[in-house]
Amino acid sequence: MVPADIHWLAFKRAVVTYTRIPLKVDWQTQVAPQWSLAYLPWVGLVVGLISALPLLVDSWSESLQALLMILIAMLVTGAFHEDGLLDSADGLWGGWTVSQRLEIMKDSRVGSFGVLAAWGVLSLKWWLLSEWLRVGQWEQGLWTVFAGWLAVHMGARLLPLFLIQTLSYVTTEGSKSAAWISKLSWAQVPITGAAIVVLLLLTGVISTIFMAFSLGVLFVVFGWYVKRKLGGYNGDILGASEQLAEVVILFALLGWSA
Repeated sequence: MVPADIHWLAFKRAVVTYTRIPLKVDWQTQVAPQWSLAYLPWVGLVVGLISALPLLVDSWSESLQALLMILIAMLVTGAFHEDGLLDSADGLWGGWTVSQRLEIMKDSRVGSFGVLAAWGVLSLKWWLLSEWLRVGQWEQGLWTVFAGWLAVHMGARLLPLFLIQTLSYVTTEGSKSAAWISKLSWAQVPITGAAIVVLLLLTGVISTIFMAFSLGVLFVVFGWYVKRKLGGYNGDILGASEQLAEVVILFALLGWSA
């Protein structure tokens, strides 16, 4: 059995790695990176809690609340996943061969495909979240909207874990994320499983089924696409998958409420 202090250390490392939240972390103790990776959905819970603050201001319109929630989430994470989306779009659509695509993704410059992808995904998120806030608060109350937003960030961070478990890691030499990415073992599965239980408690069985189905479709389609284009995944692909999953979950929540 893994000691509780190791779990706490792994969680803090995950928070520091995937957000800009300044925590004091012990990096000397040897802990397998899979433990921190397993806490990725729980990092999403933290991001969701912080970025939900605009919901407390009733006088703001749903569109303004949605815009601020998205911006706060980006500030908390340092646009970590959005950066992966930009690089993935440039590489997947701009390169003709696997090696070209990987080299483009490694380039820090942003191309036209990346800009288009970011504009499209962020616009969709803003519109969907605005509609979800309007419909959800009017028909089901503030708690439902708040819980749904937490579910968006927790659920979206499950998709990268599924890709890691099923695809091969591909990259060029000198990747910074290589040391942090590894398949989870059975010992880490309960951590992720507990996150799924929390999703059930937050949104209920029916909406969780909607979200699971939507994520499943995205997992199959996006997983097939990146395997065809790259032969597997890298850190940028994982970031892009998280962003696409946020959009898909918002679609599912809006569809369920309708």
